[in-house]
Amino acid sequence: MQTGVNWFINRSLFDPLKTLQLRGPLRRLPETGRFSPRVWVFAAVAVGGTIAAFLLPPLRQPQSYHQFADGRTLAGIPNCLNVASNAGFLVAGLLGLWYLEAYDHFIEPRERTAYVVFFLGVCGTCFGSAYYHWAPRDTTLAWDRLPMTLAFMSLLSAMIAERISVNVGTRLLWPLVAAGALSVAWWRWTGNLWPYMAAQYFSIFLIGWLLLMFPPSYTRSGDLLVVTGLYILAKVAERLDGWIYALTGWISGHTLKHLIAAAAVYWLLRMLRERTSRASMARLAFSPRPKVTFY
Repeated sequence: MQTGVNWFINRSLFDPLKTLQLRGPLRRLPETGRFSPRVWVFAAVAVGGTIAAFLLPPLRQPQSYHQFADGRTLAGIPNCLNVASNAGFLVAGLLGLWYLEAYDHFIEPRERTAYVVFFLGVCGTCFGSAYYHWAPRDTTLAWDRLPMTLAFMSLLSAMIAERISVNVGTRLLWPLVAAGALSVAWWRWTGNLWPYMAAQYFSIFLIGWLLLMFPPSYTRSGDLLVVTGLYILAKVAERLDGWIYALTGWISGHTLKHLIAAAAVYWLLRMLRERTSRASMARLAFSPRPKVTFY
């Protein structure tokens, strides 16, 4: 192994059957200034997908989207459970901001900013979504979607920083956040939903690509699969809004969507709290084992 060059472990760090036994090829950290063909393919797909969102035939917002199964007014609050269930986002977002303020478990401090924006976006989603569900219509829906784009795009920036390059990821943070916000403005200006759909769903696709094709800088990558699974479950609950409400008689699929999505945010916070740098784990594995004296 060459000295003076940073390395990290691709795929699993340790063989599960052997304590501190390294497995898999050692690869250079992406901060060497050279990018592999995989990076350029990823960049080309990202740019191509963004351009396609503006070239596709316009996608309009169905007005049926504003019709929810549970429209009950409780304690003077219209659509009460759909409004109140957004509190989970505020709890998860504030816990995330508190953790980022109290602890610093990042390899480089600048990686923290993307997660600050992410949890701020989650907190904003609480208020924007509650405002929308109080009076569902296109004008209020924009305030629901705006903070969501902050969360999705800042998470994409964080994944780029952790799996391709800290420099690239941190420099893309604000352009990505601005692009997400502009996608909502574009929808309100032109009526075309495709750019916003790209900001949400295409960013999730890109994050999934990063998880599968690029090695991590931290442990506990499996937690991101749990987050993805919870997000998919939340979208399924949203689609089954009326069916779930008819089945339970008291809670709708859309309310469950909010609660499950908030649980996904908390699981991401759990990952940040529990994970460690793979580089530090590698140093531990390569460090000389202490001698034990037997009497």
